[in-house]
Formats: sequence, C-alpha cells, structure tokens
Amino acid sequence: MPELDVQIPAVQQKAAEPRKTSHGFAAAAAVRSERRMERRQKGPRQVWIQGTDANGATIEEVQVMRDYSQGGFYFVSNLHCYSVGMHLNVIPSFGSLNLEFVAEVVRVEPKPKMAYGIGVKLLHARDPIAAHQPTQS
Repeated sequence: MPELDVQIPAVQQKAAEPRKTSHGFAAAAAVRSERRMERRQKGPRQVWIQGTDANGATIEEVQVMRDYSQGGFYFVSNLHCYSVGMHLNVIPSFGSLNLEFVAEVVRVEPKPKMAYGIGVKLLHARDPIAAHQPTQS
C-alpha cells in the first residue's frame, strides 16, 4: 500500500514539540493554541440559566459569569446536571440590553468542592415577541 507524503509546515512542527520548563518538565498547557475568536472580558456579571437535564427535570438558576465574550461565557455551578451539547435558554447581563439567547454547553470541567465550570456558546437570540403572541383559532 503506498504511503501518503504529507508535508507539515515548520510552524506546526514547533508548536507540536513539548516545551521544557526550568525544571525540565514538558509544559503541555503552554503548547495549546488559543481557539477563541473574541477577546474574553473578566468581571462579575449575572446570568439567568434555564434548561432541561437528561432526565427531563427543569433546571433554573442565576449564576455569576466568570468571564464572557460576544459569543459565549463561563460560569461555575454546584449542579451536576450540565453536559456537553445540552441546550439552554440564558439571559446574560451584558449591560442595559438583556436579551434571551439559546445557548449550547461546550465544556464541563470539575472544580474543587463539588463544583463544575461550564463553558457556554451563544447560538442565537430568541425572539421575545413570538413566544407571547396569542394563537389564532
């Protein structure tokens, strides 16, 4: 079977090589590149979160965003109900205009004291008027 001749640019090869610290250990975290498109903002801002867990139970909580950007945010919760791919309705406090968004959980990481760090990607704003229009018979 013929082998594929794949050329890897020198820039990628350098990034893939483990770096050594002053102690001689590889610093794998320093090698990982930044994938975020928007700059993250730090600061406490509240967010209302509502969704349904895998068992069909309703989740609703108000948390504080640890950091946020135009496309998503990160918060810490004590609830063990969030999973990657889960869709949520959220209202992040981004100033005076607080819109409801449909969001997707993209990261769940364990934290100390039975807490979980949750990374959320904002998918789109919900239409606030469509949900309150009466149906015509």
